[in-house]
Amino acid sequence: MAGAKERSLISKEIFGPLMVELGKEYPDIVVCDTDLMRCFGTKGFMQAYPKRHINFGIAEQNCMAASAGMALCGKNVFSSSFANFATKRACDQVSISVCYNQANVKVCGLYAGLTAEKNGGTHIGVEDVAVMRSFPGMAVVEAADTYELEAVTRYMAAYQGPVYFRQPKMYLRHVYDSVPEFELGKARWLREGKDVTLIACGITVGICMDAAKLLQEKGIEVGVLNVPSIKPLDDEAVLKAASMTKRIVTCENHSIIGGLGSAVAEVLAEHNCDARLRRAGLKDCFGMTASLAYQLEANGLTREAIADLVCSMK
Repeated sequence: MAGAKERSLISKEIFGPLMVELGKEYPDIVVCDTDLMRCFGTKGFMQAYPKRHINFGIAEQNCMAASAGMALCGKNVFSSSFANFATKRACDQVSISVCYNQANVKVCGLYAGLTAEKNGGTHIGVEDVAVMRSFPGMAVVEAADTYELEAVTRYMAAYQGPVYFRQPKMYLRHVYDSVPEFELGKARWLREGKDVTLIACGITVGICMDAAKLLQEKGIEVGVLNVPSIKPLDDEAVLKAASMTKRIVTCENHSIIGGLGSAVAEVLAEHNCDARLRRAGLKDCFGMTASLAYQLEANGLTREAIADLVCSMK
């Protein structure tokens, strides 16, 4: 296994070869593309299994509806588009064709959140988790780095049922140095602290780990909870965080409306927790045509901004 510094941070460079491997292990896997083989990393799968790869072109609704049909005929379908289009342009097809029928489709939302960068605001999906989380029977998952991306992909290949598999274009850093265990509905503590808990998913997990180091230098002990399974959420882990620290900050590459922060707020409210909650993410705004670094800073999603937010909680 390559060390963390040697392993690629680009999602497709891990996901693509892995799908070729899984295609051999699972002969029922079918990959459906929307002319995004370069972004999805599935050119290798297309070459290895040409009869199990279908390119629908820029026709997301058709892709999702047909994916559901193939799944209901016994196929294990990985279907992709940019996160914005897989969840909003094809919203009806994902809701009715996939979820209503409990079809075995893994809807892969590519270039998730601000990682779509200079593709622009129309291609930046920061509402996708909110949409997918609302569909009955739909699981929502997002890995913290490419090691966890591998773990999630392997799990999804064996899993039966609808999943929204959120994938960024790239990660900022590695959180793990080997492939961790993944289980739907389970969060993973990366560090514990008595003063505050940072709850994060996707690329913001690494940001929170770096923020925790900054805060440690100030004498603030910070726990970091990685949530690769946004739905179902690990309620027990959230309640443990609330009990241990009484202060929680959620951090996500997504709108604070309807995403991880909202899911955590729901758990705290339903259990009458007295923990304080602050949510870091996009605040009722769209993404912009700019680099990832610029957008993270503009939206308060840097390690310094998260550390300042923690310090502002009294």
